[in-house]
Amino acid sequence: MRRLLLTIAMTLLPWGVAQAQLPGKQVVGGQVHSALAQANPGGAWCFVGRGLSIFEASANGSQAAISLPEVFYFDGTTYYLLNGLSHLTFTSPTGGTIKFRYTDYPVAVTIPAFTNYSEVAGESPSLTVVNFSINFTNGSNSSNCTLPVTIKYEID
Repeated sequence: MRRLLLTIAMTLLPWGVAQAQLPGKQVVGGQVHSALAQANPGGAWCFVGRGLSIFEASANGSQAAISLPEVFYFDGTTYYLLNGLSHLTFTSPTGGTIKFRYTDYPVAVTIPAFTNYSEVAGESPSLTVVNFSINFTNGSNSSNCTLPVTIKYEID
C-alpha cells in the first residue's frame, strides 16, 4: 500500500525543479514584448523593444542562445546598445548570466545577471511564454536597472 501511494504521489505531484517546455537543440521563433524600466526619475533606465526573437537551448538546458531585437541600457551617463544574439548561461533553474555579443563595453554591462527565469504555457498548446529579468549595473547603485523581459514562442 505504501509503495502504491508513493507511486501515485511521484506521478501526480510536480517536481521542485523547473522543467523547460522549450525543446533543447531546436530553434524556435517568437515575439518580444516591449518594456521600459527606470528605478529613479532622471536616473538609469533600460528598454527592450518589440520584435522577433529566436531561442535555442542546449541539450542539457544549461545554456541557451537567444536573440533580442532592441535592448538599450542607460547607466545615467552612457547609452549602451545591446541588440542581437546573446547567450544565457544558467547557474540555477531560474537565473544565471546573459552575455551580449558586443564586447567593447564594460564586462558589468555585457555580462549582467538574469533572474526570475520561467517558461509557462501560453493560451494555446503551441505557445510558451518565457519571462526573466536582466539586472543591469555599471558598478554603482545609481546605475542599477532591472529589465523585465517577456517573449512568446511558438513551437510547431
